[in-house]
Amino acid sequence: MKKKILTRCLLIVFVAVLIMFVTSILAVYFSNKDMVDNRLIEETKLVKTLVDSEHDLDRLDGYYKNNELRITIISMSGDVLYDTDTTAVLENHLDREEVKNAINDKPKSVERYSNTFKCKMTYYALKDTFSDGQEVIIRLSLRSSDMTSFILVSIVALIIAFLVALLIAVVFSNRLSRQVSLKIENVATSLRALNDGKLAPISVSTSEPEFYSVFNEINEINERTHYHIVSEANEKKKFNVVLENISQGIIALDDEDNIVFVNKRALSLFDSIEDIITKDISYLIDDSNLLDKIKIEVREDSDSSFEYEYSNKVLSCAICKVKDSVLSTTLSCIIVITDISKEREIAKQKSEFFQNASHELKTPITVMQGLTELLLNKDTLADGEKKQVIRVHDECLRLAHLVQDMLKLSKLERKRDDTLITNVNLVDVAKEVLGELSIAIDEKNITTHISGEGSIKADYRDVYELIENLCSNAVNYNKQNGTIDIDIVSSAVGTKLIVKDTGIGIAKADIPRLCERFYRVDKSRSKRTGGTGLGLAIVKHILAKYNATMSIDSKLGVGTTISIIFV
Repeated sequence: MKKKILTRCLLIVFVAVLIMFVTSILAVYFSNKDMVDNRLIEETKLVKTLVDSEHDLDRLDGYYKNNELRITIISMSGDVLYDTDTTAVLENHLDREEVKNAINDKPKSVERYSNTFKCKMTYYALKDTFSDGQEVIIRLSLRSSDMTSFILVSIVALIIAFLVALLIAVVFSNRLSRQVSLKIENVATSLRALNDGKLAPISVSTSEPEFYSVFNEINEINERTHYHIVSEANEKKKFNVVLENISQGIIALDDEDNIVFVNKRALSLFDSIEDIITKDISYLIDDSNLLDKIKIEVREDSDSSFEYEYSNKVLSCAICKVKDSVLSTTLSCIIVITDISKEREIAKQKSEFFQNASHELKTPITVMQGLTELLLNKDTLADGEKKQVIRVHDECLRLAHLVQDMLKLSKLERKRDDTLITNVNLVDVAKEVLGELSIAIDEKNITTHISGEGSIKADYRDVYELIENLCSNAVNYNKQNGTIDIDIVSSAVGTKLIVKDTGIGIAKADIPRLCERFYRVDKSRSKRTGGTGLGLAIVKHILAKYNATMSIDSKLGVGTTISIIFV
C-alpha cells in the first residue's frame, strides 16, 4: 500500500511539473512569436512610408543598421531591387510565400529556415506603389526567437522543481500511507473480531467526513452481522442439543457417502466413539449387509424406509433425500435410525396374548353357544325366558365371530408357513362371497354387480378372507335398496380389485385409522351390524403379505370405494 501511494504521488508530481514546463515553453514561444510578428508588421508599414521611389532606397541603410532588420525591395516579377544584406545571393523571390501573399493582398507573417543566416527567420511583405507608378514588394525579415537558451535554463529549473516536489511527495505519501494503513488495519481488526464472534467497533472522527460516513456504515453492518451470528449460534446450539438428546440416531451423508453429521445416539447404536466426521459411513456401521442396504437405498431418487435386525436389536431405518439443489453436493441424505426392539417385543407379547386369549375364549363360547341352542330347542321355556336365551345365543354368536377374527389375525401376524400359492380367479371368489352374504343382501334389497376379469398368485383362503371382509362391510354399512359394484381390472402394472358401495360413507378424519384393531367409526351402529372391528386390520395384514396396496375414497352419505392393487 505504501509503495503504491508513493509511486502514484511521484507520478502525479512528475506529470504536473512536466505539464507546467511544457506550458511555460509554449507560452513564452507564442508570446515571442506574437511580438516578432507585430514588430515586423509595424516596421514594414513604417518602411513603406519612408520609400516613395527607387531614389529613396538609400535611406534604408541607416534604418537597417539601427533596427537590425533585413529589408528587401522586390519587383512584381520577383527580382530583388534592394537588399540591406549585401552578402545574400539575389535570387528571384517570386516563389516566396510572403511575396505571394503580398501580391494577392493577403499579407501574413511567415517563419522558415534561412540558408543565408543559418537560422529561422520571420518574414512579412506588403505591396506598395511608388510615385512613378511602379509596384513593388516591401519585405522585412527578423531573426526568430531562439528558445534554446530559455529551454536549457527551464530544464534546470524543472529538475530543481521536480526534486523539491519529489521530496515533498515522499514525506506526504509516507504520512498519508501510514494514516490510510492505520485506518485499513482498524477495519481489518474489526472484521477479524467479528469473525471470532466479537464486536469491535471502528473509532471514527467527524474531522474526516469521508472516512466517518464509511466507517459508520461498516460499524452498522458489523453490529447487524454480529447480531445475526450470535442468533444463529444460539439457534445452532439449541438445534444441536435437540439432536444430541433425541432417541433416534441421526446420520447425514454427502453425495460420496461421507458422514457430515452424526449424533450421540447413532454412535451408541453402533458402539462407535471415534471422530468419524468426513469419513465414509463404513467407519460407523460394521455390518456389511446393513451397510449395503443403506447404500442401495441412498442411491434411489425417492425416500425409503426398512427394518433390519442388528446385534440383537431391531432397527427402523428411514432415509430422506435432500431436495435442495444448493445443498445436494454437501448434504445428500439424512438417515434416521430408531431402535424398535422394545416395540417389537411388546407387539410380540400382545400378539401372543391375543392368540392365547382367543384360544381360551373359543371353548367357553362354544359351550355357551351349544347350551343356548339346546335350551332354544325345548318347548318348556316361557316367552320371557326364551327371549333372554335368544339374546344370550346372539351374543355368543357375535363373540364367536370376534374370536374367529382374532385367531385369523394372529395367524397372519405369525406369518404361518402353510400358505398354498395357486392361481386364484378373483371373479369366482367374489361370486362365492356374495353367495355367502346373500341373506343379508336380500334383507336390504341390495343390487350387486361384478365386472371384469383377473387372477392373482396367492393363497385362496387369504383372497377369500380379503374379499369377504370388504364385501361384508359394503353390505353391513349400505343403505336399503343400495348397490355394490365389484370391478376387476387387469393391466401391465398389476391386477386391480375395486369394491364400491352406496353406504353411509366415512369421514376423511377417520380413514387413516380404519385399519386399526377394533377401531369403529360409529360404535353403536357397528354393534347393531355385528362388526368386530378387525375386518380391515385382517385386510391390511393380507395386503402386506402379498405386497399389495390399498386406497380408500369415501364421502359421508354417498358411499365408499376401496381399491386394491396386486402387483
